[in-house]
Parts: sequence; structure tokens; C-alpha cells
Amino acid sequence: MTSNEVDNINGSAANNTADKPLSSIVETPLTDSLVNEIFHQQNNDGSYPTTDEFGKLFNVDFEQVKNQLKEKGLDSSISDEIHRLISTASILFYFLYHSQKTQFPVDIDAIKQFVSKARTELEGFSMKADPIMQTYIDKGELAVKYVIDTREKYANICNDLKLSHPTWESYIQHLMNLDKQE
Repeated sequence: MTSNEVDNINGSAANNTADKPLSSIVETPLTDSLVNEIFHQQNNDGSYPTTDEFGKLFNVDFEQVKNQLKEKGLDSSISDEIHRLISTASILFYFLYHSQKTQFPVDIDAIKQFVSKARTELEGFSMKADPIMQTYIDKGELAVKYVIDTREKYANICNDLKLSHPTWESYIQHLMNLDKQE
């Protein structure tokens, strides 16, 4: 590879980072240790934090997203919930992306269907034989519930902030560079 080709790749990555700051999430390989760490960091309400530690799992800087939303006028009284919505939905989209059974962009129903199908498939394999898998499905359902509830609670905020997309799931997929997948 020539130095110009490397510069072009680095330049396009830098340009992409500003508009799609969560794109490296989907580029992160899905491993057993990563899955364990993801579920280890899940909050009791099903959400995921937007901490530096969590961001390091995927080589993302959630501060960039937080700052962009703050600049758009996100009310500080709801910012924590919105940040956790973005982080949690990103994790769900990550799993959907790596399932290789999903065509993006997706709507919220695709997330529900994915988790429901996973539960049905695992029930066929007798989840009692694998309590860890049962725990993961339970935690996945809790994450979906958090995303759906928080998304509905703050559905109007995307428009109020004049974000580039009308729904949280489309906005988050844009941040992850999943909105142009074909």
C-alpha cells in the first residue's frame, strides 16, 4: 500500500469520526470475552454506561456524542438517560450487526424480533443446560426494554434538537455508520 493510499484511508477515517463517532463499534470483533465484559458493565435497569471504560471496549469516545448533543441543546436533566439510550441501543445494534441476519437500517421492531427469536431458539436447546446463555438473553431483553421505554419517553427530543434523523434508532445507526448498509 502506498503512503497516499494510507493517507486517504486515515483521512477518510478522520472525516468519518466526526459525523459517525460510533462507527468503530461495528468494526470490533465479537468475542466471548467481549460479550462477558459487555454484560458485566450493564446497569440494573438494562442500560449501558457511556463511561470511558465502556468506550474503550469499542474504541469510541462517548464524550464526542455527549458534546454534540449538548451543543444541540440537550437538557442536562435528561442527558444521562439519553446517553445511556445511545449506548444501550448501540450494543443492541452491535449484536444485530454481528448476527449477520440483519439488513440495516432497522427499526425498533427488528430489535424486539431478534431477542424474541434468540429466546425461542435457546428454549429449543434447553436453556437449563446453559444458565449463562439464559442470563445473556434475560439481560438482552432488559436492554431492549430500556431502549424502548426511554425511546418512547423522549421520542420528541430528536426533532426538538433538530438531529439529522427523526428517531433515536435511526440517529444511533447513523452514528454507527449503519444507515447506509446494503
